[in-house]
Amino acid sequence: MARRIFIDCGTHLGMGFSKLAETLNIDHNWEIYGFEANPYVFDGYVKNIESGKYPILSDKNINLENKAVWISDEGIEFSLRGITKHHYDTCYGDDWKNDLATMVGEHNGLEVEESLDIPWDGGSCAAKFKDKIKDTPERDELYKWHETIKVESINLSQWILDNFSKDDYIVLKMDIEGSEYEILPKMIEDGSINYINAAFIEWHDWVMPDYFNTTSGLVNSLRQANVQLGGWG
Repeated sequence: MARRIFIDCGTHLGMGFSKLAETLNIDHNWEIYGFEANPYVFDGYVKNIESGKYPILSDKNINLENKAVWISDEGIEFSLRGITKHHYDTCYGDDWKNDLATMVGEHNGLEVEESLDIPWDGGSCAAKFKDKIKDTPERDELYKWHETIKVESINLSQWILDNFSKDDYIVLKMDIEGSEYEILPKMIEDGSINYINAAFIEWHDWVMPDYFNTTSGLVNSLRQANVQLGGWG
């Protein structure tokens, strides 16, 4: 029987997994691998799991790593980012707000509005592709930028080649703030994309407009590799 694998790149607090688990009928027979670069967010996701928020996750079937997925194992610069009260009030649904409220309380004993600038967000694209990011006054109303840190990384395509086979059924979820434009071409080049059966990808050309045409090219390449694409982000 083929192994069923869910690879969650950019887990954040687990909301994405929660949505896709229902869509894909993920149960205890699945192997789940999660990667989250932000140390604050990673800690919050672990607490969510320990609290029983996601009952199907257990020590037996989940493997979490506080690492960025990338094209090498050499680490990557990662820009930490908080959110403004305006962003919190206007852009997030109740589920996300409840998660943030729980995390803020556990970490700091503070009310949510007092802790919004804690860096629960961020990405490597903000550090590596800073000159390409669409920076506008409107975005300044949404985010509070913090320091850039060096985080550990995993060479995603090589990890897939080393650990799985084409007989496995693999679903890839990718919400990695722009790094998809480096990782997916490498996966296509080295053939690891042929291990993926379905993918849910958030494309970040909306903040990195230079990559708009790249998105359409990658989508075509994924379809040619028979990757079933689902909506995300």
